[in-house]
Amino acid sequence: MRRGGGPDAFVRMDWDGRRYRFVVECKRLWTPKALSETIEQARRYARPPDFYPLVVVPYLPASRLTELETAGVSGIDLCGNGVVVVPKELLVYRSGCPNQFRSEDEIKNVFRGNSSLAARVFLLVPEYKSVQAAEREIQRRGGSITLPTVSKVCKSLESMLVIERKRGEGSSARQLRLLQPDKLLDLLETNYVPPAVTDTIRGKTKLSAQAFREKLKFSRRSGSRMVQTGFGSVGNYAVMATEPMQYFYASDIARTLEALGDAFEAGDRFANIMLSETKDHTVYFDERPGFVASPLQAYLELARGDKRSKETATQIRRAILEPLERLLAGDR
Repeated sequence: MRRGGGPDAFVRMDWDGRRYRFVVECKRLWTPKALSETIEQARRYARPPDFYPLVVVPYLPASRLTELETAGVSGIDLCGNGVVVVPKELLVYRSGCPNQFRSEDEIKNVFRGNSSLAARVFLLVPEYKSVQAAEREIQRRGGSITLPTVSKVCKSLESMLVIERKRGEGSSARQLRLLQPDKLLDLLETNYVPPAVTDTIRGKTKLSAQAFREKLKFSRRSGSRMVQTGFGSVGNYAVMATEPMQYFYASDIARTLEALGDAFEAGDRFANIMLSETKDHTVYFDERPGFVASPLQAYLELARGDKRSKETATQIRRAILEPLERLLAGDR
């Protein structure tokens, strides 16, 4: 074991008449950031072919095992997974054992539900002076989230190497900066779950689209939130042929219908409006003028659609990422 610096341990392995020695670095965390740091530490102690690097952590999922194999570093966990690498001589690989060391302090999935707002906000503004500044930006864009939740999400994003947190000059606050906008967007897409819809009403209006939206403003005064669906907002961000139907989310359909009055007639015959009731706050986040959903919401909905929708989603993806990439490249 480590005493006054140096490796945590040395181990020996015998295989088919050959003997291999390893220098060991142990850590209690296995996030991408923590594992990357552990790998580098083990490499500093290693002296191949006398001692090869080996890391030991509580859990190694398949993605981390692949990372270790690519780096040419051995690793084993306390769940039964592992990879042993001796370049050009030996490769032993075992995976599939479940994680038995889940942290109770972590949010189960930071890319779903209300906690996802703290991830989404980095695709709007890629840098913040503090966690508090990120929370204020979420609130400014119509989201509601607690400061501890924002802090936990940022900690998770940092561990995944999606953002970095560093102490600002002359300040105790930790600045937050997006590192991989494409990875963050991929994670939001992979983990996206459509909002839970509790009621749906189809109907028609004789008003123009603009006049109907003016009428919708009265529903907000009644306390109901309204926004077009991501699919219904696609025309604002990409070129895609769509039917004349207008799609909206509403937090309270009853209040919305009351506010619309005779401007809306319920029924399937000649319907050109569809209202879907949901209290999922993520769909109302970062709403744009004219009840238009955010480009991110539009992207997430279309990316889960059919082939034509997915092709259109690539246009929105570029519109989201290109400004961020230019901005981040200018800061380097």
